[in-house]
Amino acid sequence: MINKFKNIDFSAHILVVDDDKKLNELLEKFLIDNNHFVDTAINASSARKKISVVSYDIIILDIMMPGENGLELLKFIRQKYNTPILMLSAMKETKNRIVGFEEGADDYLGKPFEPQELLLRIKAVLRRTEENKLSSTYDNKLIKFGNILYNPDISTVWKNNNKITLTSKENELLKILVEGKGNTIDRYVLINNLKLGSRGIDITISRLRKKIENNPKSPLNILTIRGKGYSLPQNTLDHQ
Repeated sequence: MINKFKNIDFSAHILVVDDDKKLNELLEKFLIDNNHFVDTAINASSARKKISVVSYDIIILDIMMPGENGLELLKFIRQKYNTPILMLSAMKETKNRIVGFEEGADDYLGKPFEPQELLLRIKAVLRRTEENKLSSTYDNKLIKFGNILYNPDISTVWKNNNKITLTSKENELLKILVEGKGNTIDRYVLINNLKLGSRGIDITISRLRKKIENNPKSPLNILTIRGKGYSLPQNTLDHQ
């Protein structure tokens, strides 16, 4: 499966469902050119089959299709899946758009539309979805400092919504600094706890800074306390 939400410029697996074959082809090419993975379906039956075997990051779904329309397919999807859905609709279909939101659509875009606007709406929906996941799944486990969200239980930080995985030693080191609550952690404490030599601590600090600092050479999160050790600024620590 595709690695989801690898960075802020989301690379997503998208299903486009529209009975207009030409539009499907144009959207497929445009979205692929913008680093997404795309499948298409020209009717609800085809879409159902694809959805049953692929976990899509987002579905772009036209309201007006012959046979089972987009609203009926939306209702079916919502009975089984939480996949974000962006509806496409003609501007005159106001009532259908309202029904779409009531049935669980995440956003809609009126036809005709600019491809760039579609791209921006996809990113916005995916970003909101990921943020909601973080809030609900790790509600009491997230620690915030600066522009960083940190979950020590899964060795992961999020920097400006970019998911970054830490090595075990990087996670151990960051966890000790966080638990220090702004106090300076002596280098020898880190050496003893992480079972690393002095050089090993320097390397781990350097790698961690490269992952979480905007400017690793002038760090704002992991501070060096000359002659003593390291600390996180106390006023930046906040449990979510």
